[in-house]
Amino acid sequence: MIKKYDIVKVNLDPKKGYTQAGIRPAIVVQSNVFNKYSPTIIVVPLTTNLKEPFPSEFIIKKSKINGLKSDSRALAYQIITLDKRYILDKYGVLDEEYRFMLDEALKLVLEL
Repeated sequence: MIKKYDIVKVNLDPKKGYTQAGIRPAIVVQSNVFNKYSPTIIVVPLTTNLKEPFPSEFIIKKSKINGLKSDSRALAYQIITLDKRYILDKYGVLDEEYRFMLDEALKLVLEL
């Protein structure tokens, strides 16, 4: 089962407007109860473009735990719900040190 904070490979095609597209890593942000029973999943896409992050973004360094091939920028403002069939594989799990940053970025974007 895919779990919250897993980093998965997703297919975000077709691209529309300013949204991320293509096959890329994304962080699962949906609760494990929904991950178990829902046919959809909520993720935050990542990009290897490491430009200065907005307040709702942060940089994740590649590691053996997260399985990323490159340092990446989490784009919390581009949170998206996908059918689970868009998940192609699992890279790893978000390192503990980044989980607070992710939660704070989502709070900012969603005004929680």
